[in-house]
Amino acid sequence: MYLTRKWKEIMGPKEERLETEENKATKVAAHILLVGSVITLYYAIMLNQVASTTDNPIFTPLGAKLIPVDIPLMLTILVAGVASTALQIRSGAFSSYKRLADIDYIPWDYISAFALACGAILGILTCSMRIVAEIQIVGFNNVAWLGDLAIGAVFFMIGFAVGFVAVALSIQSAIKRRKQIESELGE
Repeated sequence: MYLTRKWKEIMGPKEERLETEENKATKVAAHILLVGSVITLYYAIMLNQVASTTDNPIFTPLGAKLIPVDIPLMLTILVAGVASTALQIRSGAFSSYKRLADIDYIPWDYISAFALACGAILGILTCSMRIVAEIQIVGFNNVAWLGDLAIGAVFFMIGFAVGFVAVALSIQSAIKRRKQIESELGE
């Protein structure tokens, strides 16, 4: 609650038109996620059903020839994220908050904080999930703690770099699009 209130104080009020555009973009992304997830789940069910009825277990060399279920799911998530961001940028905004709605420059402090959060989340998630997976597969005594921390650090750096570049380019594109829309409306 405190963090939400603090965030709203820092970012300022929301602009109604931009909030409507943001909601449209979110709705499109939600539909893409829903449809893609259902299709991926149905594909997984069919794989298991066919493997079961034909006595061809998936976890054999046969499984190496199949399309893994995680690939269509990852593509679904990627397409939903790109579609949502592209729709928002097309509307000329990156955020519905006033602080980011009317900017004419790239807010490097915001981008740095966002990239830091992206890197931290990705690094911590990667490290902790690898540790959990290793505990389940090789046991607690055989976990490669330093290796998992190193991989987490590498993923932190990747998340920071990708987050920094992606958000900076998105904001720059939104600023250009907003200026283009303003010039079209001004003429």
